[in-house]
Amino acid sequence: MKRFTILLIGFALIFSLVSCGTGGKNVQTKAKKKTIVVKKDPKEPEDWAKNFTAKGVEALEVKDGKVDFDKAVMYFSKAAQAYPSAPFVHYNLGLVYQRMGNDQEAVKHYNKALGLDPKYPMPVINKAAIYANKLEYNRAIDVCEKYLEKENDKDKIVLSAVAGFYLLKGDYVNGIQSVRKILIQDQSDVDALKNLGMIYYKKNDLGLATMVTTNSYTLRKDDSGIANNRGVLYSSQGDDSLAMLYFIRAIGNDPKNKSANFNVASIAMKYGNAQTAYDRYSLVLSQDPDNFDARIGLALALRGIGRFADAEKEYQKVLQKDPNNPIATFNLGVLYYDHMNKKVEAKRNFRKYLSIAEDVGEDHVVHKYLKDKVNIRPVEEVE
Repeated sequence: MKRFTILLIGFALIFSLVSCGTGGKNVQTKAKKKTIVVKKDPKEPEDWAKNFTAKGVEALEVKDGKVDFDKAVMYFSKAAQAYPSAPFVHYNLGLVYQRMGNDQEAVKHYNKALGLDPKYPMPVINKAAIYANKLEYNRAIDVCEKYLEKENDKDKIVLSAVAGFYLLKGDYVNGIQSVRKILIQDQSDVDALKNLGMIYYKKNDLGLATMVTTNSYTLRKDDSGIANNRGVLYSSQGDDSLAMLYFIRAIGNDPKNKSANFNVASIAMKYGNAQTAYDRYSLVLSQDPDNFDARIGLALALRGIGRFADAEKEYQKVLQKDPNNPIATFNLGVLYYDHMNKKVEAKRNFRKYLSIAEDVGEDHVVHKYLKDKVNIRPVEEVE
């Protein structure tokens, strides 16, 4: 029996960061009945850019729980040098810097992309997402609204992002208005239906949320976001089996879906499968290194597989950026007390937790820790 503090399932359903890339040209020749692939160096600037972009995208693949951001920056920078007039090369640089947590460089490159193509929607959305990640929802919405006013007030991708920001802000009235602007153009627009379903979910109208999500799933069973949203609804009703089924389907449609991977990890931790949780949280963090919930989840998973020093480092990464994060504070205390024989540090964390957390009841286990009345059990091996 393990003692884990389980995170609530988180849902980031609104927009995704994407990159584009194609490989170089290959020429096939035959010799002795064997096919030999001869790679030719690109000749045109555009081909060089595509070649370097493909290598940059490859560097962003998760390997052993990590991503080689330095190599990705190098290749995307070479792509920009080879074809500086192409907006997508600057967009990709912005993307990788955003994933690294370097927002200033990300915005600089998104602005370069927009300077070359003011009608390019993805830099607008990702630039706005930087502000949304800092909870600056009004600023994020303003970035998108200015684009809509100046370039294209019917751009469905940006309108969907606006609806998503209103959803995160909790402004459901304006969120629905943004969705309607899309549905007037296309009644079966997948992104609009996804956001509409989640707006009803957040409003606690499970009937409408289920209807919209089910109808949209019928329209597009291959859409990762819709499958994830169905899982969210089943999870909210306590049906982990069906929730996991749809989260797995979402990952099958898009292996990098952050929300679905996060949700699978959360359910895996709930049932003690720390290795699966570790794999999924690692993938989330490779795309979103500032996702504190995923980093705390990763620390829990590391603790579950017995990597206590690594778990400590992950909690500390959270607390460096968010010193009063109550979940990281409490769980770091548990790690110190249960597994690292650091009871002084543990109790310091527990006292801090009581000073920063809200609504800590008298029956909370933190009081038992402070009174040394907790029965410590070893972490069990998970097959």
